[in-house]
Amino acid sequence: MNVEQPDDRTLELREEELVVGREMQDVGTAHIRTRVEEVPARLEVEAKAEEVEVEHEPVGKVVSERVEPYQDGDTLVVPIYEEQLVVTRRLVLREQLRIRRITTTQRQLFEDTLKRERFEVEDPDRTGMVHERFPTSEPETRPPEGSLVDRVRRALH
Repeated sequence: MNVEQPDDRTLELREEELVVGREMQDVGTAHIRTRVEEVPARLEVEAKAEEVEVEHEPVGKVVSERVEPYQDGDTLVVPIYEEQLVVTRRLVLREQLRIRRITTTQRQLFEDTLKRERFEVEDPDRTGMVHERFPTSEPETRPPEGSLVDRVRRALH
């Protein structure tokens, strides 16, 4: 048997390669233009629009304070305020009078000299044809003698 011995010599191994070389060459020119063509087209789109409805609602209520705008469901409520000058006329019981009748009795004495006319009928010839009649009572229109009215009347004459 033969056994080969390793050779301590260095050997170079070589290999061929294929190398591709590229180069740009002009082969011609190209002109590029933009041309506008009109082509009919149709596009259907849903568009939403919103409208606003403003409803004026008269209230006429006296309030003590303002309220900011507020939402009531899908409605925005905007309160509109105005100040009003209020002049009132009121009936005031200022005072009252209390009036009473007070009856007092006073005794007063009036003294004076009164004149009274009297008729004297004479029948100088004593014919008996002259008669004098006297009423049995005094007329009703005259106040009774001794009353206050009678005394005042006598005092004034």
